[in-house]
This record gives sequence, C-alpha cells and structure tokens, in this order.
Amino acid sequence: MKIWVIGRGYPTPANKMWGSFELEQAKLLARNGHEVSYLALTLSFFNRKDPRGLRVFEDSGVRIYAWSHFYFPGKAGVYWESFEDRCWMRLFERAEADSGMPDLIHVHYPSMISSIHEIERLRTRGVKLYVTEHWSRVLINNLRKHELARLRYYAGHADCFACVSEALRNAVKELVPVTVPTEVIPNIVSPLFFEAGKTAAVQGDGFTFISVGRLVPVKQFDVVIRTFLREFSGNEEAKLRIVGSGPERKKLETLAGGCPRISFTGEISLAETAKEIAKADALVSFSRYETFAAPVAEAWACGKPVVVSAESGISPMVNPGNGIVVRSDADNALGEAMKSLLRGEGFDSAEAIAAFAREHFDDRVIMRKLSEMYTR
Repeated sequence: MKIWVIGRGYPTPANKMWGSFELEQAKLLARNGHEVSYLALTLSFFNRKDPRGLRVFEDSGVRIYAWSHFYFPGKAGVYWESFEDRCWMRLFERAEADSGMPDLIHVHYPSMISSIHEIERLRTRGVKLYVTEHWSRVLINNLRKHELARLRYYAGHADCFACVSEALRNAVKELVPVTVPTEVIPNIVSPLFFEAGKTAAVQGDGFTFISVGRLVPVKQFDVVIRTFLREFSGNEEAKLRIVGSGPERKKLETLAGGCPRISFTGEISLAETAKEIAKADALVSFSRYETFAAPVAEAWACGKPVVVSAESGISPMVNPGNGIVVRSDADNALGEAMKSLLRGEGFDSAEAIAAFAREHFDDRVIMRKLSEMYTR
C-alpha cells in the first residue's frame, strides 16, 4: 500500500524526540513492504535548530517531507486556521506530485497538528483515514477550542481511532462522542533496547537507578532526587542516573547538591539511551501523568524492573514480576518501592522481563496490530 504518515516534525539535534514515535512507525511500515512518505509541518516562532523551509529526502526507505515555517500567532496563543490550512495544502500537493495519491493516511497527534479541512479533502477522494493519539493534553482535558474540534472530527470520521494506552482511549471518549472503531496500539520499542539488554553487562559497583525523559516539572525528577537523597543517604552503593535534557536541568543539579552518586547525561541518542538503561539495575518513572511512558517499556526490553506512577498509561501492564506501581503524590511509597527494587524482592529474571516486553512492544507485534487495523 501507499501510505502517508503525518507527524509533528522530524527529529532535530536540539530535540531528538520531536516526531520520533511517528517516524519510527513510518520506518516500520516501510520495512514491511509499504511505500511510505512521512509528512511533517512544524510551525514555530523560535528556530528548532532545523533549517527553515521544505526539505525532501530519504530516511531508511521513507520519503521525508519536513517543512519548518516561522509562525508568530502560536506564541500569542492565537490559532490562524486559514494559514495552517494553506501550509498543509502545499505540503500535501508536493507529496502527491511526487508519488501520487496515497491509499491511506495515518495521522499521529491529530488534536495537535493537523488541518481537518485538508484531511477531509483527501478522505472525500477515497483515501482511508487512520489516527493515533498520543497527546498528554488530551489525557488531562487541556485542549483549546480548535484542538477539541479536531478531536471531535477524527472521532467521527476516521476509519479507526487508535490510542497508545487504554487510559488515553477512555479520556478521548469522555471528551467527545466516538462513533468510529477504536484500538489501543502502544508505541514501538526500538530493537536497540532488546539488543542492549542482551549484550550489556550491569555495572558491578553497586546498584544504579535510572530515570529517563524530558527534564520538565510534570516528570517529577525533583521528587525522585529528593527521595533518593532521603532513602539512600547512608548507602554508598546506591546511585541515580538521570538521562535527558530540558529546562529543569540546572534546578535539578542544584537539588542534587553535588552528590557524587547522582549523575546527569544530558541529551543523548536513542542508542546511547539503550546502553545506559542496559547498564543500570532498575528504572524509576514518576510522572504526574503520562499517556504511555516509553522509558518503562524500554527498560523492560532491557530486562529491568521498574517503579512507575499509577497515573502513567502503561501502569496497568505492571505486574509483581516486572515492577511496582505507586501514586504520583506518594513520595514515601516511592521510597519504599525503590528500596524494594534495590533488594530485588520477587522480581522476574531479566530474560523473563525482556520476553514480556517483546510480547507487547516488539516491532512485529505493532506491525501486526497496524495491519489488522488497516484491513478491518
């Protein structure tokens, strides 16, 4: 099939996560014999470190159409619908001129990025429409009027509406009437994590907790650091490794107070992240809310047990063999859970945890779910 995958943007050196989930799925479809184009429009006031204008190139068998455009209304909280529609129209016209009409389009983050008018023009020309919602603002009911209108459109017009977790699907149904079929299709876990888990040896000098993500308040890295300092102040073998970058970096480093057992990697590649998780002993994810919590699935792929907040979309998949669930407002419970991880109380073997991850997040599993959705 000829497929257009529509995402937020193309990953940049400044933000390697921007569009990464969507792009990985596009590459998966290409590896399985589909003719795939990836279309992304980034409208921003600030330069995201990617060149302005339209770039067209190949990446792992996927034709990329990445357009970064200066946009001032968004900075003021204004939605300029006609301008966004024109941008999407030009992007779609270029892709169609190159490769013809697609058989289907798969829109990711539909409430955030897409023009329903241009999507509707494609749909009325016989193009099938599928969407996957990832956005945390849908989960917490924090959509602006035009974003809610987009969500309502897709909930009534898509051939199938997928979400990355059951919690997010329930949130969509609470916000708008859903009259189309729905699915839960989680994010892909890169093979890099499964391979790293098989080949990397855990460091033998103590026990390392690792936390991965964007360093922003909602992720509650500050709570993790305070809990670590409180619970393990007298344990020289316990270490905390924080992977990621973001506006909270300096604040978190100050909070760590120069503790030599707390370290920060900054922004690193996906391959480097896989190696870091594989070298650690357990992962801590304590966000106030998450639609999915990809680092948890990645840690399982590496064979690591986890602590995860109950408000994360992935929390229903935690079992006594692969982790512990605690409420995101329960600091003391987090400390007890971290101590249980350090003691290794009753957790499955690394091989069993990785097998669980492969059963749910391996690219072959996700491809099967996508194929079933496209042909239903």
